[in-house]
Amino acid sequence: MQELRKRSLYVFGSNGECQLGISAADIVDIPTLAPDFAILENIRSIKGGDNHTIVLFADTRVMAVAGSNRKGQCLYTTHGITEEEPRVEQFQTVHRGAVFIAATCESTAQIIPHPQTGQGQLNIHGQGHWGELGYGDDVTVFSGFASGRPVIDPLPGRVADFAGGVWHYVAVLQDGSVYGWGKARLGQLGSKFSGKVTSPTKLDGIPFKSVRVTCGKDFTYLVGDSSTGEHIVLGKDKFNIISDMPANVSGWKDIGATWHAIVVLFEDGKLVAWGRNTMWQLIPPGLPLIEKMAVGSEHVLALTKNGKLISWGWGKHGNCGDLSHLQEKVKNDMVSGFWNEIYLAGKVDFIGAGYCTSFVVVS
Repeated sequence: MQELRKRSLYVFGSNGECQLGISAADIVDIPTLAPDFAILENIRSIKGGDNHTIVLFADTRVMAVAGSNRKGQCLYTTHGITEEEPRVEQFQTVHRGAVFIAATCESTAQIIPHPQTGQGQLNIHGQGHWGELGYGDDVTVFSGFASGRPVIDPLPGRVADFAGGVWHYVAVLQDGSVYGWGKARLGQLGSKFSGKVTSPTKLDGIPFKSVRVTCGKDFTYLVGDSSTGEHIVLGKDKFNIISDMPANVSGWKDIGATWHAIVVLFEDGKLVAWGRNTMWQLIPPGLPLIEKMAVGSEHVLALTKNGKLISWGWGKHGNCGDLSHLQEKVKNDMVSGFWNEIYLAGKVDFIGAGYCTSFVVVS
């Protein structure tokens, strides 16, 4: 029998509410080993809200959470998290069955397929004043502790991708249709809606079959098949997020968004990015070819084709790693026009990023 390699999770960045799954500290700039909390062989995704983190494992559909629970965003469960816990200080397993996860500022969402139809059933906890909880106009807080659980109608099909912005969620179904809810005031749910959308609603006017989605603070970015590279931004043209779009992103491999910019990774390892670049340069000159990327609220964590872990962007909270050796280059906490190399023993298997947080699984 082949021996499984030991995997470890290293965390760094903002941690005032234990959202890294370790003891609280405002800034963690040295990659720190998180306590073992689940099998790290098959992490599917890591998502972060303002002060909480959720982790989804692919094979067993296990989810874990850490961080602030003041709004119930850590998904109440009988497995140990109680209503009185203001925060979850180490990652705890909270649910089985989810196939997609996403987070807004103060909420957490899971998509759990219906056992017979496969339709996407939504389970959302936390606080949302823009309708992002999806339970209608009257529910702005749901922690799971309340009796009489509100119900969201299942999405009308199997889900292909799912993402959250700061105050909105968007789901792409396998037939290419797109559903969104939450804040709509700035066009992030299309031009048809304004104000807020308080339950999952189909978004019309997308001229291609969508397959992936990512969300910024106030926009939604959708892409079609990689062979054609069709793409669209829903939102206002703030920071030229629409007018600076390339004609297509044919050959894309992965997509991500900061609060105000879009980053696309191509199969050949090159990156393209557009949007706000006045704080930090979105793509440093001379960037090596990239194998994997994770895009946080204002930083990028990347694994190069030759196995090096690098980061750039706004690193004030330690989310770009230890910058002490780059003091002469770093201005206003920005790793801009260059990148920081982060040294960890072992092979990097997975990377994730959230609101000023970074996560690395090594074997």
